Amino acid sequence: GSRSHPLTNAYCNVEIARSGCKGSFRRSCCRDVRAAATKTRTAEPPRTNDAWELTSPVTFFVDLETALLADKIVILGTRKALLSPAVIAALPPVLQAVWADAVAGITAGDSGGKRTITVPSWDGDGAEQDFSPSPSSSPAALKLKNVVVGVLPATVSRYNCPAAPFAVSNILAGVSTPGQSDKTLGVVTFLSHAAHAMPTAAAVARAFPLYNAKSTKDRAAPESRGFVPVKGGVLVAAAMVPERSSGSGLVEVPAGVAAAAAAAAGGVRLAARLVDTPPSVMDPDQLVREAEAVAAALNALSGGAGGGTVTSSVLRYDALKAGGFGALVAVGDAAARDGREPALVHLTYTPPPSPSPSPSPAPRKVALVGKGITFDTGGLQIKGGAGMCGMKTDMGGAAAMLGAFRALVTLRPTNIELHLVLCIAENAVGAAAFRPDDVVTAFSGRTVEINNTDAEGRLVLADGVAYASGPLQCADVIDMATLTGAQMVATGRHFAGIVSDDEEMESAAVSAGKLSGDLVHPLPYAPEFFSREFSSPIADMRNSVKDRSNAQASCAGQFIANHLDAGWNKRSKRAGGGGETRDVAGIEAREGSTGKDEVGEEDGDEGDDESDAPSGAEDVGGARHRWLHVDMAGPSTEKGSGRGTGFGVPLLVELLTGDVFAAR
Repeated sequence: GSRSHPLTNAYCNVEIARSGCKGSFRRSCCRDVRAAATKTRTAEPPRTNDAWELTSPVTFFVDLETALLADKIVILGTRKALLSPAVIAALPPVLQAVWADAVAGITAGDSGGKRTITVPSWDGDGAEQDFSPSPSSSPAALKLKNVVVGVLPATVSRYNCPAAPFAVSNILAGVSTPGQSDKTLGVVTFLSHAAHAMPTAAAVARAFPLYNAKSTKDRAAPESRGFVPVKGGVLVAAAMVPERSSGSGLVEVPAGVAAAAAAAAGGVRLAARLVDTPPSVMDPDQLVREAEAVAAALNALSGGAGGGTVTSSVLRYDALKAGGFGALVAVGDAAARDGREPALVHLTYTPPPSPSPSPSPAPRKVALVGKGITFDTGGLQIKGGAGMCGMKTDMGGAAAMLGAFRALVTLRPTNIELHLVLCIAENAVGAAAFRPDDVVTAFSGRTVEINNTDAEGRLVLADGVAYASGPLQCADVIDMATLTGAQMVATGRHFAGIVSDDEEMESAAVSAGKLSGDLVHPLPYAPEFFSREFSSPIADMRNSVKDRSNAQASCAGQFIANHLDAGWNKRSKRAGGGGETRDVAGIEAREGSTGKDEVGEEDGDEGDDESDAPSGAEDVGGARHRWLHVDMAGPSTEKGSGRGTGFGVPLLVELLTGDVFAAR
């Protein structure tokens, strides 16, 4: 901490936590900073993610002492962990005296339980205030501290995450960030295992969202209109409880585990903010700017010191049309006439060279393809009034992919070359809107007869996966979208539905979901059952199914898979993608390369030609190709509030840093 810190008190507290000040100097530093800093309560409308972070700062993995010095504290863990000698020894004496009774009085149940106790405040050494009467003492001078004690369930079902992040969310519900910028909230999590760090950090991140359009108290002043409140900081600490109840103390979370968890939590907050931002602000242009800002920040983070590089390219309307991205152009055509042009954003992370002198395997090329429909009216087959509310969240897939890309590149992996492809458009109504009965030619070269303008998500993703598997030549293509209401019927609000052509990838995604807390469940992958659902008498396929009772969520995923490169996992002379090449906006694209669709009423399926349906993953020309589709229409938003959850970020961080990619 600095004795003349120029930032707000809330952010000063965060900076002090990061500085590692100890003991009496820390206490002096805190007092001096709070006295010197301007007590800013409001801020101009933030224009960047960093600016938003300053209005509601959350710092992960501060030391335990720092979090316990906050003005209000939440302490959570399983009952066994909270009553362990190591935890009790780490608490201030004033808490130790009442701790056993406080924990014993809580019924955890399946979703966790909590209670709030009020105790005398303590200083940095854990010493209680002196409450002995004196002539100068008064009730106003005696400080008390509220401590929320949360008990997590000891066990969960085999389909759930052992860390019980859903219970962390329940315990933090109703716990708000301090309304005064000079106050802090400490969240202390006692973990039973290092693997619990990421799902717990993600749950904490979701409890304190960034976006806020509530006006300030001085809203009447013209110069303050549009300003947003600046909240106090949240300081999050975590420690592992030793398995044996010996005299050993708490165990520090390994640095690599903490770094991954903090990166994922930051990505969650970014993705949730993008989803929460209204479409008048988060239009296609703004989403492009957000992606470019992430690329710039990641390059600044590496500092050009051999830490990998991030490059970016953006194709807008004219370039998309010239390049053959017919499906993306069709969806965004109406909004483009009003200046909100569709876009295809491509960020590339190239890892640093291996420091080892011995030859190492080439990094595996992985594509993250996200659906970025910034608002979905349903097009000419327009949604009803109730169905249109909340359609700003239809870019949840792109938001999660951007958050995951940022988190992963922050960790600087050396085993993957990561490509982010965001398919951005607004599905608007207008004279240029695409129509039912139109036939569009996708980037894959396949033609699609439109029979549902509200099945637009699969159309933009079709162009995205064709681009990733064709010109980019990625060995793994993962797409994510708020694609179908049918996903919620199939797997509910807590589990995303996944479809994959590779059994190992499918199993790895399920495991990553359980470890990260972003739960997923497999849906059938069976092109032979779903292909004819999209048959068209005049085109290669339609974009919506004939039979809505035939596994709609699987069908929607299969439609996307049908646009993977023509050589995707096929043992033929076309195995490399084949065909002639053509220049597409300066990019080599293959000939013959082969969506939500709306949240709430989507189906979907693949093409009509069974022989062209991509087969299961095989080794082709020495490169094994794998495709994974994630439909997260349900878990992408919180039921009730409609807030974005940032679902998908921890899932992808866990998946791409796990064993299935470590082997390359």
